[in-house]
Amino acid sequence: MQFTQAFEISKWDQSTYDESDDVVLGRAIVGKIFSGTLEGTSSAELLMVSTPAGPAAYTAVERFEGSLDGRSGSFVMLHGATAEQTTSPGQVLANTGTGELAGMTGTVTYEHDEEGPRITLDYELP
Repeated sequence: MQFTQAFEISKWDQSTYDESDDVVLGRAIVGKIFSGTLEGTSSAELLMVSTPAGPAAYTAVERFEGSLDGRSGSFVMLHGATAEQTTSPGQVLANTGTGELAGMTGTVTYEHDEEGPRITLDYELP
């Protein structure tokens, strides 16, 4: 099943862990709130690269906890993108689903543009 919905960023704590020759390596702890088919919260750690021209890339590991279409549990997503990409593709990591979401597989895409932040989740449950 596939759906797209908006979400809210509830936390953004960013720090730098390496900086050399105008290339900055950073980390952010990000919290999100989901209301809709995906109902709950998530916590993500992002590793990021920035240059004098702006953001260059990020990769994230994110755990969602709540419910998906009425089924409760949690799962972990891996996603990332470079500055040249308009979306951030990723996947639901195998064997990370818990509760009624155990065995979940799928792909995830994040978008941030003039319409605001959105997630598209294409998933299968046993």
